[in-house]
Amino acid sequence: MTEPLFYRLPWQSGSVYPGAHPGQMTGAGQLFKRHEPLIASPDPRRIDIRATILDPFGNYRVRVYHQQSSVNVYLIADLSASMGFANKKSTLIQFLLTAAHSAFGYGDKFGFIGCTENRQHQWLLPPGQQLGSIKSLVEQIKTTRFTGTANGLLQAAAYLSSRRSLVFLLSDCHFPLAQLREILRSLQGHDVIPLVLWDQQETTDLPSWGVISYQDMENNETRTLFMRPALRQKIIDTYHQRQLDVKHCFRSFGIEPLFINDAYSTQLINGYLHQRAA
Repeated sequence: MTEPLFYRLPWQSGSVYPGAHPGQMTGAGQLFKRHEPLIASPDPRRIDIRATILDPFGNYRVRVYHQQSSVNVYLIADLSASMGFANKKSTLIQFLLTAAHSAFGYGDKFGFIGCTENRQHQWLLPPGQQLGSIKSLVEQIKTTRFTGTANGLLQAAAYLSSRRSLVFLLSDCHFPLAQLREILRSLQGHDVIPLVLWDQQETTDLPSWGVISYQDMENNETRTLFMRPALRQKIIDTYHQRQLDVKHCFRSFGIEPLFINDAYSTQLINGYLHQRAA
């Protein structure tokens, strides 16, 4: 097993269950929150003598602390045909296993929402801590051929908890930017971490000369091109511009995406998570 993900929340969890993240609840914690009357928090072990002496009404004052709380962690995954290209499925599986193990290590619940062209409940895994369910899901992904578009991403928010959650959004974003904006708009109540999977083979294997045919993996349309250096460079430049446009779209929602262009690396993602929490 690779190293775990070290994710930290820049906000306080509203969960009542103890965990490893800053929480809004009071309880057994290390960070002082406020003083309360003994009658409101009946724990004489935490009576603050100084605060009690200074109380103008002569009430016993008790120190209360922030409780470390858990959070629901979700992985929303694009399961469209383009996500079956090259090593994207392998990266999805590796990240799914790493994220689930990491969430369990923090005491958090982990859920999965797989998005195809239509709603398919076979790709829905409610938040839980059952490793067996994760392994069964992985085997199902391994044996499935991804087809169609990722229109299901537009409905993903409906399957999330009403309480604010940590959401990893894994996709290659090979769909219109207007659709991406709509997806991000639907997820604004949650903490979204976008991981964009692109593969270098999509541009590096282009020949300088020759006749080549491309087939769109999602609509099966085929296009034949006579490649030449100028056209090859134009395709590469368009690809780079697309990356800038996707980044700008995420940034307009206050989110910085991580593009994963090479082999999967937990260390790369942890570096991104560290910068995000700084």
